[in-house]
Formats: sequence, structure tokens, C-alpha cells
Amino acid sequence: MDRRHFVKLCAGSALATLLARQTPAFSGEIKTFPAATLVDAHGDPLKASRASPQEAMVFAYPFAGIPCFLINFGSHGAKTQALTAPDGTSYTSPAPVGPERNLVAFVAICTHQMSHPTPDASVIHYASAATATADQPGRIVCCAHHSVFDPASGGAKVSGPAPSPLLPVQLACDAETGVLQATGTVDVEFFERFFDDFKEDLIDRFGPGGYRKPVGGMTKAVLLSEYSRVVADC
Repeated sequence: MDRRHFVKLCAGSALATLLARQTPAFSGEIKTFPAATLVDAHGDPLKASRASPQEAMVFAYPFAGIPCFLINFGSHGAKTQALTAPDGTSYTSPAPVGPERNLVAFVAICTHQMSHPTPDASVIHYASAATATADQPGRIVCCAHHSVFDPASGGAKVSGPAPSPLLPVQLACDAETGVLQATGTVDVEFFERFFDDFKEDLIDRFGPGGYRKPVGGMTKAVLLSEYSRVVADC
């Protein structure tokens, strides 16, 4: 066994141990993690009514280095879908939440070559209107290689080279207050591959091991245009 293989094996074992501590149960086919309340830039709980219908909001979950999109897809209509994660796991996409049943969330990492938003730039975004790449409104578009996903259909791929749908993030919405929480996702092995492929960048941003830390009870959600200095449009 060479050193690189050994290091990868150890890293995978470490993540598995962490997941065993942080992941108490499955909820259907969605792996449940400790709930994290979405909060705004001031630390106030984010309510469903404040989710922008024009662009995605970015938050981290279930680990500090995993960017996610909160999507308000407006009146486009939604349905749950039977889908398959990159690791081959079959699951049913979580139902939309909120008073209008139009809020969903996804891991904001393209399943083709793991393009994702960073503070410098984002080549993946939610397009509320039709674009040159997405001929229908309400699509998530990755401008790196033109993969298009439908958030109203569980993040299913519409077109492009991505082999799998975007990974879902299960949401909960308090019926009285409208406060949003992230509660689970699928295919945690995908996170390990992402951590391995982007390790140097993640260390620069979060410090050694910081990107693997659970987000805890709260996670800040901001507009993509505020999170990334440049957002690609295609």
C-alpha cells in the first residue's frame, strides 16, 4: 500500500468515525444529521418568507466546508422524485417546505467535476429566468460544463454531462414561526471525495481540518451574490 492510498484510507476512516458520532439515524432514505437553524448575516433565524425567489442563498451543511443552496423556486410547481446519488444509493427527494411548499435545498457542488461556489467566484447558480444554457426558468446551472438541474424535481439533471442529480439537503420549516432548519442529506462519501480533491483550497479557507467540522446548531445563509464576488451567468 503506497503512502497516498494509506493517507486516503485513514482520512476516510476518520470521516466515518465522525459521521458515526454526528449521524444518529436515517429518515427514510435521507441520512439525518443534527439540525442546523439557518440564520441571516445578523444571526437572526431565517424565515421562509425571506428566502429570495431571484437567487440562491448559500449556507454550509452538514460540515463547514460543504456549500449548499437554499432555493425558492416560486410558482414553478414541484414533485418528489425517485433518484440515485453518485454512490448508487436510491432515495426519494425531500418534499419542498414552507407555506407555499416552494423551498428546497441542495449541496451546491456539481456532480460532474465538483464545481462549487467560493468567496472568489461561483460558476454554479440558480437562474430564476431562462438563460442561454437553461431554456426554462427556475433551473440550477453549472457554467463550467453546462450541466442543468431542476430544483423543483429534486435536483434531477435536465441536460449536460453531470452523471447524477445534485445532492439534496432535507429542510424543516416551523409551522408557527416559519424558521428554516437543515436536517439531513445523502451520499456522505461524496463529501470525502470533495474534501480530498479540494483539500488545499479548503485548508486555505478554513484551516487544517476546519472544513470537516460540523456546522453546529446554526448556519449562516447569504445571497450567492454576497457570498461570491463573481457569479457566472450562462
